[in-house]
Amino acid sequence: MKQKIIITEEQLQKIVNNQINEQISIINRDKKKEIFDYEPITSDAWRDIVFDAKEIQRISFDLENDDSSGEKKTFFIKKNLRKNQPVKYEFNCELMIAGGDWEVPVMYFKIEFTREYFYGKLKSENPKYTWEVPDRPMRGLYKSHVVIPPVEAGNKLRKMEGEKFEWSAYDNSEITKEQDKQLRITDADKKTAWKWVENLLTKLVEDNHEMLDKDEN
Repeated sequence: MKQKIIITEEQLQKIVNNQINEQISIINRDKKKEIFDYEPITSDAWRDIVFDAKEIQRISFDLENDDSSGEKKTFFIKKNLRKNQPVKYEFNCELMIAGGDWEVPVMYFKIEFTREYFYGKLKSENPKYTWEVPDRPMRGLYKSHVVIPPVEAGNKLRKMEGEKFEWSAYDNSEITKEQDKQLRITDADKKTAWKWVENLLTKLVEDNHEMLDKDEN
């Protein structure tokens, strides 16, 4: 026969308090460590720049899925600002992969001009990239840009005829299973895209860099 256990109200409250204390804990955080999650804000900030790049380069794809490939690099390009003053241009880059559930994914790059010496010489009346737009709104990311690799740089895009966009992501409903396999982004495609953006940034520096004391003597 089981023995009946009787506890007082005071004992019951003590048990409840102990359970609450086990479930609630407080820790002090490092003063230098950010405790708030700003990822939604930063992600939304980049979306407008992606839209700008799509408009300028006339390449269409959706941002329903918009994820990092996990590949990030910093490019340093050394030049002489003056004859005896070497400087380093610095560009932070991240390879992204985006597209709707119904689309073959498309690669694009987030780029930050971390350190540069262009002095406003990049603008063009016929821009090819976001850094050439004369009156581009900054939206808080003052040195941030987006570029989309073309077909020859690894992206799997279809040619559009008579449309606003010249190129577009493939629609999954319009391709066969065999084509689907061929159109998926491979490591080789990513490598090609990285080489393309490296060459693009190198040419950007070469085309726009001039020594300040050129012909002074």
